[in-house]
Amino acid sequence: MKFAKTTEYAIRVVLYMASKPNELLSVNHMHQRLDIPYKYLGQLMGKLAASGLAESVKGKQGGYRINQTRMPIYLAEIIEIVEGLADYDRCILGFPECSNKNPCSLHHLWMEQIKAIRNIIYTVSVEDLLINKPLKF
Repeated sequence: MKFAKTTEYAIRVVLYMASKPNELLSVNHMHQRLDIPYKYLGQLMGKLAASGLAESVKGKQGGYRINQTRMPIYLAEIIEIVEGLADYDRCILGFPECSNKNPCSLHHLWMEQIKAIRNIIYTVSVEDLLINKPLKF
């Protein structure tokens, strides 16, 4: 399974901001450091600020920082903000109805995997990921 590009970027940005909790980081700085397209990053930061995960400070010396009052931040929160969690419940083969009573060919195999993925995204926090150094942004 692969995250959507927006989710990949959002997780990287949140990790980066959390690794520098007391710094105001400009979009330009994060664009250069994280190699995320500038315009795309600006839109993403707007979403993260609107959700309350990031704080926005206006002005010449302004920027963004992690909202430490929201800690711990779990991966599921980030995913929900940028793309939603609906894809983590849908049938892997795309059938509108797929359940234990009406399973697709891969249902039983996929359900084991999706449970493991859900466990990761709902229990792993940004803080957990920051413990594992060196970090790659």
